[in-house]
Amino acid sequence: MKRPEANEYNPYFKKYIDLVKQDNVLKALKDQVMDIQALVSGIPEDKEEYAYAEGKWTIKEVLGHIIDTERIMSYRALRFARKDKTELNSFDENLFVANAKFNKQSLYNLAHEFAIVREANLALWKQFEEEEMSQTGIANKNEMSVRAILFMIAGHTTHHMNVIRINYLLD
Repeated sequence: MKRPEANEYNPYFKKYIDLVKQDNVLKALKDQVMDIQALVSGIPEDKEEYAYAEGKWTIKEVLGHIIDTERIMSYRALRFARKDKTELNSFDENLFVANAKFNKQSLYNLAHEFAIVREANLALWKQFEEEEMSQTGIANKNEMSVRAILFMIAGHTTHHMNVIRINYLLD
């Protein structure tokens, strides 16, 4: 599958798309299931609810944010792939995290939920052919293609895994 062109997404998302090093985005997305499991398995229990600065999310909240974002972005991809031209609204990730109670869950359960969500989404995304991948729609007042959304999801996950490694685990 080809990488998305610059006209398939808002320039803000380039930072995420650039984090996807392989062109086979479905493989990158599948590999992240094991990557998250490996990352989470190495996090000491006393770090699970650690935030590296005032106002920053905990590791559990970061993982919950990855899950919520994937659900929303996958929903957008499905709507666009099915040629639904309804403009979709943005979402406030801080509001979502503040109201999700991720810190009441175990890190293991959050990692398991991520795997379930990702596997369900992969089953959908594997059905998409070039026609579906090229479909576009508008979300948060920005036009984007299904292909770009899949790269965004993969890059967003990589970004937050890097944040966990650097800001939470290297002290």
